[in-house]
Amino acid sequence: MLLLHRLTWLRIAAAWGLFTLFMLVLVYAQALIGAAPWHGRTLLLAPLIYGLTGTLLTPLVFVLAQRFDLTAGRAHWLPYLLVHAAASVALTIAYRAVFLSALFLVGNAQAPVSWAAIFSGVNFWVPIYWMLLFVVYALDYYARWQRRNVEASRLEMQLAQSQLQVLKQQLNPHFLFNTLNGIATLIGDEPRAAQRMTAKLGEFLRLVLDHTDAHQVPLAQELHFIELYLEMEQVRFAGRLAVSVEVTPAAQLAVVPHLLLQPLVENAVRHGLSAPGVGSVHIRADRRGDQLVLEVRDSGPGPYPTTPHGVGLANTEQRLRLLYGTRYALALEAAPAQGAVVRLELPFTTLISPQP
Repeated sequence: MLLLHRLTWLRIAAAWGLFTLFMLVLVYAQALIGAAPWHGRTLLLAPLIYGLTGTLLTPLVFVLAQRFDLTAGRAHWLPYLLVHAAASVALTIAYRAVFLSALFLVGNAQAPVSWAAIFSGVNFWVPIYWMLLFVVYALDYYARWQRRNVEASRLEMQLAQSQLQVLKQQLNPHFLFNTLNGIATLIGDEPRAAQRMTAKLGEFLRLVLDHTDAHQVPLAQELHFIELYLEMEQVRFAGRLAVSVEVTPAAQLAVVPHLLLQPLVENAVRHGLSAPGVGSVHIRADRRGDQLVLEVRDSGPGPYPTTPHGVGLANTEQRLRLLYGTRYALALEAAPAQGAVVRLELPFTTLISPQP
């Protein structure tokens, strides 16, 4: 809900200031045409006291709107509505009592402080309460709408930055040099393998460039992209990298954020081959209830408690937070036998199902 900060106070005071000015003009016009008795002090003080009292009581409406939020859901709607109905009458009575008492204190003997005089304004000020309540919820809705737009803009920027970062990482001259060098090595001894790897590199580049605007892609397409990347890494490391991918039937229809796995797999390759010998990377996808569980496991030395999350993992977590809010989980853990495993849990969605 909308909090009462300095700007909100200024807006409340400005709104009641305009109302006071309107009342001054109205009362003065009525006095000129004889529709209302002319009492100079009352003519000036009554609208001013109206405005001042309204300025002081309006924040209570904000507090009540926040405490008994009519937009909180159907379960609370009726009791909260009754609370606001009672509050509208109570605040109206308080408003009239303060107003009449103030007039009496400044010397207006024609302003009787009685229950009849207090209740005489209920039919006018109760609608004012509900109008203020409507304004509170309208301002709150507008503030939330602005926040959603800002978050959507941040998401677009994050996705663009993530895609750009991947392009820079994968298409830099060093990466292309290593890949082309591996292909050149195969040309003499295994020309067919070199031809296949050239085709994979072309397909890899095409996939990267053709899907730079995609936010979500089918899991099968994301894994195909990762497999192409890993196949070229296998060429680069000349048989030192073992790769396995496991996708359960329940997970095959899922869609995932595009380029989600690439930084995690890149980290797994780097850590899995940090020690001499053959390293391995295992990717697994499964569905558990309404969650899609993705795991990237390597055979490296494993994570250490004092080692902070890398940039790739931090960027992935930030992107997931923007996409799913709190409806995701990301964990970096030691694998049961050896190495490290990154586990992601995301809301399970398909191309034909709406985002939950």
